[in-house]
Amino acid sequence: MPADSLDSVRERIKQIDLELVARAAERLALVKEVGEIKRRLNLPTVDYAHERAVLDRARAAATTHGLDPRIAEDLLARLIRASVSAQDDDRLRFSATGVGKRAVIVGGAGRMGRWMAQFLTAQGFATGALDPAGSSEENAWSREALASAELVVMAAAPGITARLYGEWIASAPCGVVIDIASIKTPLIEPIRALQRAGCCVGSIHPMFGPSVALLRDADVVLCDTGDVRALAMVEQLFAPTTARLVHMPLADHDRAMADLLSLAHATAIAFAVALPEVQQPVRSTTFRALESLAAAVVRESPDVYYEIQAKNPYSAQAIERLRDALSRLVSAIANHDSEAFRRLLDEGKSRAS
Repeated sequence: MPADSLDSVRERIKQIDLELVARAAERLALVKEVGEIKRRLNLPTVDYAHERAVLDRARAAATTHGLDPRIAEDLLARLIRASVSAQDDDRLRFSATGVGKRAVIVGGAGRMGRWMAQFLTAQGFATGALDPAGSSEENAWSREALASAELVVMAAAPGITARLYGEWIASAPCGVVIDIASIKTPLIEPIRALQRAGCCVGSIHPMFGPSVALLRDADVVLCDTGDVRALAMVEQLFAPTTARLVHMPLADHDRAMADLLSLAHATAIAFAVALPEVQQPVRSTTFRALESLAAAVVRESPDVYYEIQAKNPYSAQAIERLRDALSRLVSAIANHDSEAFRRLLDEGKSRAS
């Protein structure tokens, strides 16, 4: 192909690329109009039936134009996610839940603390972090606001949170106090003691990391502390979002997290440690998926992840199941027992969704 022909085709591709970006921006602007109409009509952000129709239409159009339907589906799915995220952001701003209110985030210089600050600021709260790693000005504002702030979010480690709850018994904050800890057992008694001192105390667990941009696929566990006011505050905070709110008794939380966190983290850590020191020149899709998951886990705070394992009284049971499963796998392979290996896979299929 002559050079001028190649340049001509590339120029056409460039123009199409620019048009695709412009059309995507136009689509997002229209989506925001849809979000405004939904707010006025008090309709939910997500309309799954409509999303399904959009994806079906994209697949059909792709087939008509000789394009792989999966490409069209992936493109539209990404645009839908961006649309939902934009509508979520607008709903947070228009909800104005925190307008005229203050929120102090203890441990606010940490990654989840910063996420909570952004989340609350978007709703109109005046927020400040109380954290040794924060600025002196922000810490001064937060210390002064702590006693009377409408909301106090505990984003510190469970041990620190438990200690502070004990210190606050003599002079409990007036506002709603909620923790976002991944482990609740160390906090149960301090929560009860602070409640007896007259404080309004709730407990939640956002089941996602600080890098999450879209709450549509995220769960937020609302632990029942018996405090109606605290629960109502948390529900109001997340009501404008597309997060799924899951109610759970406070005493049941750690039993569930032994599977959802302890088992999952232990598996990822073990995989990362078992990797060879010298990387292989190729990657399989399975390996890449597991390596990516393991890398995300081992990059997190060792102190936080140690607490998830060591301070959850149900962790040992979950990890023992992992040890037993690995032992059975090793035994089936070492003994050349294909039936035992098949039983393992069948058992796994019956449990894994």
